[in-house]
Amino acid sequence: MFQTPGVSHTLPGSGGKEQAVTVLSSSGKLLGNRAIRGQLVELADSGRLHHCLLFEGPSGVGKATTALWLAQRMNCTDASQADACGRCWSCRAIQKGHHPDVIVVGTDPERTASVISVRQARELIQSLSLRPHSARRRFVIIDPADAMNAASANALLKTFEEPPADTGFVLVTSQSGGLLTTVRSRSQQVRFGRVAVPELVEWLRQRAVEEPEWIGHLSDGCPGRALELADGQAEAWREARNELLEALSGDIQGVFAFGEKRAQGERSKWSARVLLSLDGLDRMLQDTWRWKVHGPLPAEALYNPRQRRRIAAWAEQLDARALTRCADAVLDARSQLQAFVNGRMMADALLCRLATELGRARRVN
Repeated sequence: MFQTPGVSHTLPGSGGKEQAVTVLSSSGKLLGNRAIRGQLVELADSGRLHHCLLFEGPSGVGKATTALWLAQRMNCTDASQADACGRCWSCRAIQKGHHPDVIVVGTDPERTASVISVRQARELIQSLSLRPHSARRRFVIIDPADAMNAASANALLKTFEEPPADTGFVLVTSQSGGLLTTVRSRSQQVRFGRVAVPELVEWLRQRAVEEPEWIGHLSDGCPGRALELADGQAEAWREARNELLEALSGDIQGVFAFGEKRAQGERSKWSARVLLSLDGLDRMLQDTWRWKVHGPLPAEALYNPRQRRRIAAWAEQLDARALTRCADAVLDARSQLQAFVNGRMMADALLCRLATELGRARRVN
């Protein structure tokens, strides 16, 4: 889990970070990744905690939450507690985002692109020249760390390597490949895993979430993602997937109408929904692959439990190579969206490829 070569005071530009959600079980403990937190506690208590931690893993799995928990635990003023008490001034200030010695840096609101800028890096370095206000250990949480551009990352390299006394960094990312090698080499990497689905489902039940089994499965063991789905995105996901499947099952005019309807005009108004459609299609292909390998699957084992007839038809039609070509087509479509390729052309190319591969199976509802 650990690999060495590595609520709050907020600097300008804290937007765009991975949301730190309260992921507590019925016993009051954080969900999942217990071994990681145990190792962090052991290192912290022995004075061996690395000065620059790199928390990497799937988005929404609890990395930012763990960073705040670690800041609370190391600065809790209640010496009688083995963990953060959650009640002292320090714990409450961190939870509410008021602690002057817990600094969260996110993307720069003054920039159109989602980046952590060199301006923010210089402001951070200047703020760290002052001694901590009251904390035993000052924390700087950079989230998402992969949003640092080359200029900002290079500006912070020396500080990552030799931070001021009693100061530590936590870099949070779901895309560690986007970090400079020089940043990773100065960090201790901490790899977060997904929460076990049964544990996540039980947590969702405690929150009275509808369809907890399906949402727990669809979120792939990521509590933050599960909360987004429970807060209305699950229905939006279904609608976007169904719209694409309906277009795919129609005549050729319907196939081309999808791109014309859904990928026209200002990109910011349609890209999020198209990404949901692509995710729904990707999950259909994953279900199809598993059906082909394992045979008919129960509804609870599928991302798309109400699409069993369609999944069965796709599994019968597509061999392994065809499934791979379809999956690659979805991956290409995602890449084209990120590269600002014309949305309608992207959608037309994707649906034509799928229609060709699926043949008559695309018409099964």
